Amino acid sequence: MATATKTYVVEDAEESSDPKAVHTPFPGTLAGLLDALDAARYRSAAGTPKVVVIIAGKQRQIIRRFEGGDEVWSASRAEISHEPGNGRQQ
Repeated sequence: MATATKTYVVEDAEESSDPKAVHTPFPGTLAGLLDALDAARYRSAAGTPKVVVIIAGKQRQIIRRFEGGDEVWSASRAEISHEPGNGRQQ
């Protein structure tokens, strides 16, 4: 059974961008992810907002968004509920 290879791609965040634009794929490794994040940060500083997308087969998932060279959204951040106390049960 073959498995889908994961790659990272940096794309324009705007829906009106050219869907046929050539996107350089980055390998689905930690080094590939770091390169994609750096590319998105650099390219967003020079122009339009960018997103980093994981592509595995036909599945696509946006994991980061950059605007003006800064990360403004991340799929890995979760809302943390802050409640009184230190979290220990007595």
